[in-house]
Amino acid sequence: MPMSTRARLRNPFASRTPRKHKDVAKPKLFLFILLVRLVNATTLETYFQADEFYQCLEPAHRLVYGYGYLTWEWHQKLRSSIHPLIYALGYLVAGENRFLIRQMPKVIGAVVASVGDFYLHEFVQVYDNDGGGGGGNLGWVALCLSLLNPFNWYVSTRSFSNNLETTLTIVALRYWPWDHEIGKGSWYISLACGVVSCIIRPTNALIQIPLGIWLLVNTRISRTSAEWIYLSVLVVLAILALSTGLDYLFYGELTFPLYNFLEFNVIKNLSIFYGVAPWHFYIAQAIPLMMMTYIPMLVYGIRCSILLATSLIYLAGLSLLQHKEFRFILPLQPIMLYYAARGYRKLKAKYLVILGVFANIAIALFFANVNERGVMDLVDFLESTNSSVGFVMPCHSTPWQSHFHNPDLQMWFLTCEPPLHLNAPTLDEIKAYRDESDQFYDDPAGFLARRFGTDLVEPEYVAIFSPLEKVIDQELGGRYIESNRFFNSYFHWDGRRNGDIVLYRKIDHNLE
Repeated sequence: MPMSTRARLRNPFASRTPRKHKDVAKPKLFLFILLVRLVNATTLETYFQADEFYQCLEPAHRLVYGYGYLTWEWHQKLRSSIHPLIYALGYLVAGENRFLIRQMPKVIGAVVASVGDFYLHEFVQVYDNDGGGGGGNLGWVALCLSLLNPFNWYVSTRSFSNNLETTLTIVALRYWPWDHEIGKGSWYISLACGVVSCIIRPTNALIQIPLGIWLLVNTRISRTSAEWIYLSVLVVLAILALSTGLDYLFYGELTFPLYNFLEFNVIKNLSIFYGVAPWHFYIAQAIPLMMMTYIPMLVYGIRCSILLATSLIYLAGLSLLQHKEFRFILPLQPIMLYYAARGYRKLKAKYLVILGVFANIAIALFFANVNERGVMDLVDFLESTNSSVGFVMPCHSTPWQSHFHNPDLQMWFLTCEPPLHLNAPTLDEIKAYRDESDQFYDDPAGFLARRFGTDLVEPEYVAIFSPLEKVIDQELGGRYIESNRFFNSYFHWDGRRNGDIVLYRKIDHNLE
């Protein structure tokens, strides 16, 4: 029996649904996903992490408008320009329209997330038929799990480089030659997406390299493969050259962010300045948070395969790094959703999943619209006042020019520059170093007495998190009075950011 005939017999959906009908349905499917993600992006009202603004929107805003806050990473040229350049295109479209300046990043984030969701469906469908041995419309299950995942609703449309990296990883997995047919054009799409994902986040190599080794081991390389090797090398070199050219235009000089990134995080090991987590962080905290009610299905659906091996290698590699964040393992999300979809297919009591859906919706709405919304409400209020403000908060606690869009901005915040003068510091050396935010929280009263009104210009408003109320009342009580209070959070991983946000206004004694 010919191979194509056997394939059709294994996959009953291939014989029931004409290819033309499938091709027509794909644009409709993508538009549906895009509509969902646009609603997702435009209804987000909470703050998650500073990188959403300071590692993407601020550099993009500065590139287009000539002003925006650049953190030390951009001065040290640690990051690829590809990610902010995408959002810079949105600002070019927005021009000086303040509404569009706020909305274009959300639209771009929704498009990035939609492409990821669409190709998640495609990847799972292809892999399950060609490599997973399951058959059936498992791609639809994975897509629904992704759209109903509260972590995805909370994170996937934000302007994190991890989201773009994840989408590129999903596209690479979709076009990966699971059937070992390396000569097809789809291979070069997969290769290109894999290379770009590694440029954006070098740790993605821990996914691409194991898959590449698996492919080479399981593929017969013959003399006719010379063209494939030549074209593959050419694709990689072309992408690296294009990336270098974009970085040259962005930074104004020849630089190699990939090397700079590795030097900072691996050679100098300065990433530990931003926190150290135990080795089991990703297993004990990150995966449960990312998958939530899907955890039982994930465990139930796991099977030994190259995807599982790759995931374990990726987790092991990142677990060896001392600095860890939830977002760092987002590229494993499509693989985990694939296994969760398999678990759902094997699950007999599917009504339990329906109950989980309602729980997911409640969790998603809570984090997307309730917890940590005060930061965004504060920014909206301050934008309307056009007054000077001092943010007496941990560094980067609010968005900046991507929201204020004001070249005459008279505002300041406490900074947190790392100890760039140290080379491969120990944890004790890192703890001994105190940035500006640390200096303030070590001695709030003394810090304000020394610096407030001198090098930190006395502003019209002072914004704080509520744990500092007593300090501000004692030190600035004769000059400032509470003006507004914004609910921010019921809980927060950082005790300095707990509770409400309190805005103090300078007392005008001439009106007394």
